[in-house]
Amino acid sequence: MTAIDKHIKAIAAIVGANYVNSDVNSDANSDANSDVNSASTEPTTLEPFFRHLRNAIVVRPGGADEVAELVRLATTRGLVVVPFGSGTRMSPLPQTAYTLLLDLSRLRHVVSLDETSLLVHVQAGLTALELETILARRGLSIGDFPPASLSSSIGGLLAVRTPGKTSTRHGFMEDIVLGVSAVLADGRTIHTRIAPRRATGPDITRTICGSEGTLGIITSAVLRIHRQPEARFTAAFKLPSMSDALAAVRIALREEATPASMQISDCEQSRFDHGDAVCADGEAVLLVATAGPTDLAACDRELVVSAVIAQGGQRIDDEFADRWWTGRNQVQPTHHRAHLEVSATPGKLLEIYQRVRAAAKESGKIVRTHISRFNLDGGVIFFTLARSNTDLERCSEEDATRLLPELTSTASLAGAYLLGQWNPILAPYFETLRDSLDPDSILNPEIG
Repeated sequence: MTAIDKHIKAIAAIVGANYVNSDVNSDANSDANSDVNSASTEPTTLEPFFRHLRNAIVVRPGGADEVAELVRLATTRGLVVVPFGSGTRMSPLPQTAYTLLLDLSRLRHVVSLDETSLLVHVQAGLTALELETILARRGLSIGDFPPASLSSSIGGLLAVRTPGKTSTRHGFMEDIVLGVSAVLADGRTIHTRIAPRRATGPDITRTICGSEGTLGIITSAVLRIHRQPEARFTAAFKLPSMSDALAAVRIALREEATPASMQISDCEQSRFDHGDAVCADGEAVLLVATAGPTDLAACDRELVVSAVIAQGGQRIDDEFADRWWTGRNQVQPTHHRAHLEVSATPGKLLEIYQRVRAAAKESGKIVRTHISRFNLDGGVIFFTLARSNTDLERCSEEDATRLLPELTSTASLAGAYLLGQWNPILAPYFETLRDSLDPDSILNPEIG
């Protein structure tokens, strides 16, 4: 019996043979027809990737207790553990050791729902979209987060560090987390305390969130939820320049407007989305959606109107905003996905936009740009390389691959942060904490 067969038999004793599979392409797996291997009939969310993995054992635990047992087993056997949710984002897999891929898709239950306190306790494998569907039946919602992120599992959303899960109205996804349950590298399970913030002490929840499975594997979370909005309004505006549009957003946020979402598009992106007549060269379009109690949603909209007027802008047909909001809540087609996404503080957004455009122009290309996911800390800029001034469709992947390193460097030098980028100043402190909790480096070791 090979080493991988021995691992599989031990894992199957914990979760059952139907919930274990291994890489059929692995050189180490000489006994691919073993009883345990052939018994793996349950589907896995990892199936599209499965044939490309090496030295990987895919296991689908059915509960937090099984996750803890599997981690303890991995520690004793020297296996690396990588948690896996809905498959929207894959961690790099180590090539030098057997990897235990924890597919958490069976952990997909709502444990409890408190409609008085507006709290929901949910397992990590349930996707945010599935949770939103469940809550909608009761007139509830997790909030106005970008729909593109809702296909991710709850555990994945909380574990990653990207700002793609940000709402101007509700903040970061981490802001709605009141407590988590997680399995540490030695198999211990921790439950962070769910209590008013003034009674909690050190915030271990925030330490686990964003650690990408390196400090602990999230198995469930308690989230703050909201009543579905009584009203929702949209509005569209045209401003003289990108600078004016960014200034209008800053003014509105400083006046404590909390729209559901705002998006600024430069003239190229606006024409691509809405046609040539929407704006003139150099102008920018601001699209806004507000939500909540009717009076509050109307007040937020008027705060934006006032800020736009102060910057020399004017209101245009709300149909542009209606179409944007409808499209925002649908799966984004490939040609709408940006080539480069970076985040930045308010004072750096304009400079980054201008420098990247200039760098692309020097290389004989143009970029169409939109900026969204605003809050007082800044926003996210999305750059898409276009074919030409007259053809705003995405350029070829060959051209994009050639130019992206230069554009990325230009953005970084101007003060941009790549999505999910680690803060190098804090890295030593994180590594000290990581070494303390996971001295054998079994939890997602390729991250960091």
